[in-house]
Amino acid sequence: MRGNKKFRFYHKDCRLFVSMLEDGTQYDILQGNLHAYKGAIFGNLIADMFAKMGRKLYYFHKNSGLEIDFVMRYKGECVLLEVKATTGNTKSAKTILRHPEKYHVSHAIKLGDYNVGRTEQILTLPLYMAFLLQEI
Repeated sequence: MRGNKKFRFYHKDCRLFVSMLEDGTQYDILQGNLHAYKGAIFGNLIADMFAKMGRKLYYFHKNSGLEIDFVMRYKGECVLLEVKATTGNTKSAKTILRHPEKYHVSHAIKLGDYNVGRTEQILTLPLYMAFLLQEI
């Protein structure tokens, strides 16, 4: 891990992850209230799915505040992948995409509670379509 001082931890079992959250959270989830845990749960679900597909998980972080949930190879290219629990902005991905000479990345994928769409270099997909992101 030389050079990698920041990392993220994901549970291989999402049920175990949810069971470890504070008391009452499981009941809230069953009632449809994900509250502050929505992002962590969605990110963990996608990480679990990719791990089961045999994908290696890579995370990108810079002290400047740039942070990308996953960096992966897709269709022969390095692609940024952001998992959004809300209709959030992909500020870090957009910043990196504006500097292809520095980061050597030209596309990003945003997964969340969205319909399929594309805005410039960012492909937007619903969470349930993550399984289609096979390494090619």
